[in-house]
Amino acid sequence: MRRSAFQFATGVGTLKASGMTLKIAPRPRTGCQRVVVAIAAACTLVLFAMASDVTAAPPMFEDAVEAVLATKCGKCHSGEVQKGELDLSSMTGVRRGGESGDPLLAESIDDSRLWSVIADGEMPPDGEPPLDADERKSIHTWIEAGGHSKVAAESKSETVDQHDVLPILLLRCNTCHGPRIRQAGVDLRSRAAMIAGGKNGPAMIPGDADASPMIRRIESHACPPSESLLKFFVRRPTQAETQTLRQWIDAGAPLAGATLAGATQASDPEPSSRAVADEDRQHWAFQPPVATSRFQSIDAFILDRLAENDLTLAPTADRDTLIRRAHVDLIGLPPSPDEYLFWRDSDDPNWYAQMIDRLLASNHYGERWGRYWLDLAGYADSEGGISADPIRKVAWKYRDYVIRAFNDDKPYDQFLLEQLAGDELVDYQNADTVTDAIVDQLIATGFLRMGIDETGSRTMNFVPERLKVISDAITVVSEGLMGLTMECARCHSHKYDPIPHRDYYRLKAVFQGALDEHDWDSFKTRTLNVATPEHRRKVAEKNPPLEKQIKQLQGQQKQWTADLQLQLLRDHYPDQSEDDNRATLNALKKADNNRTLKQKILVERLVKAELRPDSHQSERVLSLRQQIEDADRQIDRVRRKMAPPLAIRALWDLGRPSPTYVLRRGEHDKPGDPVAAGVPAVLTDQRNPFVVTPPFPDGTAKTGRRLALARWLTNPNHPLTARVMVNRIWHHHFGTGLVKDLENFGVQGERPSHPELLDWLAIEFIRRGWSIKEMHRLIMNSRVYQQSSQVTERAHQVDPQNRLLSHMNLRRMDAEALRDSLLAIAGRLDTTPGGLPDTVSIDRDGLVSANATDGGGWRRSVYLQYRRTEIPTMMDTFDYPQMGPNCLSRNVSTVSPQALMLMNNGRVRELAAAMARRVETIVGDKNSDDDDSNDEATVETVYQLALSRSPSDRERTLGTESLQQLRSAWGDNSAKALETYCHTILNSASFLYVD
Repeated sequence: MRRSAFQFATGVGTLKASGMTLKIAPRPRTGCQRVVVAIAAACTLVLFAMASDVTAAPPMFEDAVEAVLATKCGKCHSGEVQKGELDLSSMTGVRRGGESGDPLLAESIDDSRLWSVIADGEMPPDGEPPLDADERKSIHTWIEAGGHSKVAAESKSETVDQHDVLPILLLRCNTCHGPRIRQAGVDLRSRAAMIAGGKNGPAMIPGDADASPMIRRIESHACPPSESLLKFFVRRPTQAETQTLRQWIDAGAPLAGATLAGATQASDPEPSSRAVADEDRQHWAFQPPVATSRFQSIDAFILDRLAENDLTLAPTADRDTLIRRAHVDLIGLPPSPDEYLFWRDSDDPNWYAQMIDRLLASNHYGERWGRYWLDLAGYADSEGGISADPIRKVAWKYRDYVIRAFNDDKPYDQFLLEQLAGDELVDYQNADTVTDAIVDQLIATGFLRMGIDETGSRTMNFVPERLKVISDAITVVSEGLMGLTMECARCHSHKYDPIPHRDYYRLKAVFQGALDEHDWDSFKTRTLNVATPEHRRKVAEKNPPLEKQIKQLQGQQKQWTADLQLQLLRDHYPDQSEDDNRATLNALKKADNNRTLKQKILVERLVKAELRPDSHQSERVLSLRQQIEDADRQIDRVRRKMAPPLAIRALWDLGRPSPTYVLRRGEHDKPGDPVAAGVPAVLTDQRNPFVVTPPFPDGTAKTGRRLALARWLTNPNHPLTARVMVNRIWHHHFGTGLVKDLENFGVQGERPSHPELLDWLAIEFIRRGWSIKEMHRLIMNSRVYQQSSQVTERAHQVDPQNRLLSHMNLRRMDAEALRDSLLAIAGRLDTTPGGLPDTVSIDRDGLVSANATDGGGWRRSVYLQYRRTEIPTMMDTFDYPQMGPNCLSRNVSTVSPQALMLMNNGRVRELAAAMARRVETIVGDKNSDDDDSNDEATVETVYQLALSRSPSDRERTLGTESLQQLRSAWGDNSAKALETYCHTILNSASFLYVD
């Protein structure tokens, strides 16, 4: 309105409102006339405005935005493709919303999800045409006007069925009224069971919530009872959950359209397939490997790409380099002096291929390459997650299974079948005789039991903690076996890869028979006592008297520990009362989060006393400490005499999976739709279907879901399984994979440097019987693998990361190869395989060191105890992974603590001294009276032992001069001089780096 009523009353004017114009005549001359005209003008204005509001219709979805959404969003959100379970092709789809449950339209435009993703630039996604200014304005105006449509909104009468209430009952009631415990005989897992009730009658009366005992007990807090909340790790239903239960019962407890059995057992592909477009399936990694006839060797593929960039292969490495490279690569150890000389001096034209075959036949091969798989599985000897970090007593059986499998060259497809579903391959519970093969298959399922697990604690075993364990298992399978990052799909559809939110929970349902958050085995109860008759006989004959010895030693040790703690308190806090000293010991028996303030103070005082250096401790304290350490060693020796226990840390299907629901935003108490067991829709087609069949229809109940997953993964038509594995093998040989990111073959992952070669290797892998050793032969006998690490200036400019492989990559030894090489060179390597892990000790400074064996040596690093809170310091310094939950590619750092460890660590110096004594022995056998000749022989021997080669002329000269100067510095102490020289060589880059 441009002029006031007063202006209209005093002159000619124009009134505008809502797009209409009203002209006012010249003003009347009398005052009364002017008042009347003003009133009339104001009234006319109101009438015009009202008329305008009636006739100007708000923008409609069909007229204003439907075409825009179809053009800019229809590729991902239409009737055919519904990423995020969202259909924007109709107002019905807009009103329904997507997987998150958040409304697309709200009373305020700021609260409308549809506008927020547009305003933030989140949609359309990167790479798609953006909305122009007019399109954004149209959508903004439409939403701000109320989001109207010509299609009337459907009635939103609240309907509740069993899929709304079963998740509540599973979460709140299943532990007391489910598969394991049925208090008062009541089972609340189905409508029929609720009506049947228990010894006190029906638990639920359809149509009458007030009369239903289950409602009365929930609302009175009789269920779950207070004393059971922490015992069974449950929380009471919320008010909203209780209201949902009431609403369902009052409505007659209706079932859903599809039975729950059908919803959880069918393959359920349709909803997920609508969320994946055909275009998504065209990504190279989602298509099966393609055979090529262009080339039939690794060298041909590599040379072709090099020629395109005007590059060539580097010269072939010298024989010494190839000998060391192959030994460290395949067995993680340097060749012994005799082995080195044998291969160095061989005149057989096929010496190199023969050396590769001999290394692959060595038992040390499985110790080296099995370690890589243990990284993938997340192997650890403790649970992690909580401060106590409990030990996994028989996890080592899985470690030994993996090493045996690699040594036996178990076909990779069988290797996966056993680890994913070993319990579903043979009905061990009804087997006439338990065989070694059956036991091995059960041990193999420990693959899915290796992640961090805090659910055995007294306060960390609620459903969210259990879901974390399941999530870690899914991560190990998806990233480790398929090269797909699925973790983000736990909360929402994957932002980049075509993995819908629903697909994550379909894959979770595959594991539901064994990893069921509502039917849980904590790490304290998840072992099977399955063994061959012969093994049972040995245990029965051998172990009881040894167990008695251990019990006696542990009793003594317990008493000595209490005496030690009291002595520390008496020595360092003489004014503290004896009652408080005893109270400190009692406080130690409680979890730290359950201690009173006084107990925490008392325990802290004891810890401070324990940490004081030995020089500040009494003779009594030092004596007790020595007794406790001696008892530890005695207990360990007795344990190693025992037959291995019957227990197996395994995963097994219980045959009674709870239904699986999509969890909105990944939150355990926000269930969505039920889903069936399935695999990522983008990887499933007629050539590789996912079909679930219970394996023992007349035997033990098993779902067969994990077996179906294993068979689906190992189908030769699977696009990822073989590719991912051959890429991993390539990575460990060359230091980087053909696909750089071992865990990400998805859309955002780096494309293969040589796509045809990757596919050719994958096809060859399957054609050669899934043999990993055959892949080693194929790769290591190539000219590409045997080239030197020399870098030309052009190669550095054209291909600085060496993705085209114009030379071999220079690589630092990893933690295991470094430590094992030091032990082998020093002659202190104990080659005893398998069994209990070697214990470690922690000194007052926190240094974690491996304890020696009875023979005074140390076993290979793969046999060390890897407690998550006690990683041996040398391993940790040289990038041993944290396993959270696993490790697919280790970091390779170059930091000062590594150099300081090799220079100053007492164990390294001890090994350098042992190496010096070994060199003296070898040189002494060919001793001469000429000191110069002896020095030259010494330098030669040191180089052959440590570096698997002879020194150059300059190195020989420098070595002899150094020995002479060191003898002078040590006052003619030849032993110390040689020890220092050996220690220097072990600190050199030539030792630390291969090539």
